[in-house]
Parts: sequence; C-alpha cells; structure tokens
Amino acid sequence: MKIVKLLSKSSVKILRGEKELSINDVEELPRGTIPGEWLCLVLSDYQKKYLAYVNTFAEIFFKIKIVREIEWTKDISENESVVAQEIIISLLNAAIKRRELFKGYESGCRLIYGGNDSLPGLIVDKYQKYILIQINTAGIDRFRDLIKTQIESKFKDYRVLYFDNVEYRKAEVLPLHEKEEFNDDLDILENGLYYKIPKNNLQKIGYYYDHRENRERLRNLLLKLNLKMDKGLDLFSYVGSWGLHLLSAGVGHVDFVDQANMEDVVLANLKHNNLEGRGSFFRSDVFKFLDQKKESDEFYDVIVSDPPAFTKSEKNKNTAIAGYEKLHLKAMRLLNERAIFVAASCTHYVDFFELDKTVQDAAIKNNQTLQFLEMGNQGFDHPMKSLKDKSFYIKYIVYYVYRGNHE
Repeated sequence: MKIVKLLSKSSVKILRGEKELSINDVEELPRGTIPGEWLCLVLSDYQKKYLAYVNTFAEIFFKIKIVREIEWTKDISENESVVAQEIIISLLNAAIKRRELFKGYESGCRLIYGGNDSLPGLIVDKYQKYILIQINTAGIDRFRDLIKTQIESKFKDYRVLYFDNVEYRKAEVLPLHEKEEFNDDLDILENGLYYKIPKNNLQKIGYYYDHRENRERLRNLLLKLNLKMDKGLDLFSYVGSWGLHLLSAGVGHVDFVDQANMEDVVLANLKHNNLEGRGSFFRSDVFKFLDQKKESDEFYDVIVSDPPAFTKSEKNKNTAIAGYEKLHLKAMRLLNERAIFVAASCTHYVDFFELDKTVQDAAIKNNQTLQFLEMGNQGFDHPMKSLKDKSFYIKYIVYYVYRGNHE
C-alpha cells in the first residue's frame, strides 16, 4: 500500500473532520497511482495515519476520500486490495449494527450513509422487499460485487439491486453499468404508514427517509393541539408522506401538490392507509398553485412546505434563501387566522437561523404573528456528529401562526 504524506497546512483539515482532499493537500502522489486505489495517508507530524482512496483524476476534480484513522503497522502491511476489502466488510457490518439501535428502523431505513459511515460515496436503502445500492466513488466502486454479496448475506429475504445515479457517476468519471430491473413496486413502511411507489416513479434512490423523525414529531405535535384542523396542504408532496401524517393526526382533508405526475401514487397510498376520499392531488408548479389558491380565497389550517434543495453550491446560497422567502411568503398567505406552518429544508447551505428568518420576514409582510413550536434534523439513519457536520442538511421548524389578537 502506497504512503502519501499530507502538507502541514492540510493536516488540520482531517483533524477537524473534513472527508475530502485535493491534489494540493499532499506533498507528492506516487507514480502509477490510479483512480480507486487505496492509500495510507500520513499527517505531517506522523502521529496519525488514515486510510483513504483516490477518487478521480478528471481535470480539476481530483479527490482523495478519507475513510478512517488506522494503526500504522497492521493496516498497510498487506496488499492494498486485501486491506480495502477487510475494511469495507468491517464498516458495512458496523453501519448495519448501528441501525439496530433504533426501534422501528428494522422495517426500512438508510443502512449506509456514505462518509458518515466511513464509506464515502456508498448509499444503501432498505425497503420491504428490496435493498437498493448506489455508488458514486471509484474507491468503493471497485468492490461492487463484494458489497452486494455482503449485504445479501445479511438480508437473505431481500432482493439486493444496484440503483446507480447515472449523472452522479458521469460527474465522477465512473463506468456505467447495465441497469438492474425491478420485479415489483417499492413497498415502504414508515411510522406505521404504508407507501407503494411504482418502480417507474422512483426519485433519487427511491424514498426520502431523512425526514422520518420530523414527520413523526409533527404528527405527535398536532395530536396535542386544541386547534381546528379541517384542511391541510402538502407542498412538493412526492408520494404524500407529509400529508398522510397530517391525516393520521386528525386533519380532515389534505391537498397534495407536486409538479410530477404522482396523482395515482398519492391516491393509492391514501387507499392503502384507509384514508381514501380524504385527499386531493394537484399536478402543478407549487408557486403557481399558491397564486391560484390566493385568488380563489381558499385557506388552510396546516401547511407543510418541503421543497427539493434550492442549491447544491454555496455560491448560490443567496439565491436559495430568496427562493425560500418567496415560497414561504406565498404559502403563509393561505393560512387561516389560527394555523400551523411547517418550514422544511434539505438545502445544506441554508442553516436553521436563515430558514427561520425567511419565515419571520414572511410573517411580517403578511401581518402574522408567530410562535416557534419545535424543530428537528435528519433521521437517526442519516448520522451526523454535530451541527457543523458537512453531512447535516435536513432542517424542520414548526410555527403556530395567527393574525390579530391571539384570544
């Protein structure tokens, strides 16, 4: 196994938890090093050593992914491939074991969460019948067969498939593999609610488990409120997860809005949960829908706004914040005199304070008063070490919103 020494100025990056380095962070890369090769990365003072792998040499996208700290004598004495395989198996087992800590997650969860499970670029999600694998880095992609075999040995009653994201793989200059086909639709059980997603309607890697705990928090909160909840609104609804939680908390009827053709999926999920007839689906751009509803003078008792990420880059952060400001202003205009508003975000670069400010500003413009009720982050199967963790991206805030005198 090749040894690569970090520059002194770059050692601090690893010590503070960064998981990705560039060619400018190392003294010299040994000749013949190839994408996907695993290395022993040595900090400048030689006191710490880390296992890492080269991800890609594509133009300026050269990256070294950090896997974990290692012991000097044990881990670099063998063949690079042998070491990598042993480490991968160990980390897979540890990640799966970690999920067993949380009750309810056995029915489905994110089994592997990339770098936060020390397996950068590996995403594995478990459903009722299937386990889907997605790989986005060269150092992991070399061991596709090993990973699949290991997961199959742990979950013998499940069909394990690769569900790679073509665009992600192109960006990382990874080979494209033949797509594995589903035999059935995707079945999901979350917080006691059942969803079925047709195999042709899957987004990302199938389902968004990341707001699982927040959906349960919201349901529990609504059940504690003495508030009229005749009508709810689920914006950017996808399969209807938020809206079904509203209905299970006692909301009388929910309007689901998404620009994708998800009507049959949402209505079927209502039926699966014995909620048939209590929801309506609107295929529309959310902003246009909100404008149309304002003109028709319709109002809601509970609104959940959970849009896709508004930016994947810090340079577009201000544009993303402006997007949330516009969205929340339009949505909150549709709230009844006493109502609940949920602001959710999966934009990493917009923090809790910035998300909260967009709601505060909207309330001022709409002549509304807010009471901050609760907040939450991503589910336990999306582990993070702190609020500064680069893998921390989910935000959820609930407000009681009213006009005029609270009494």
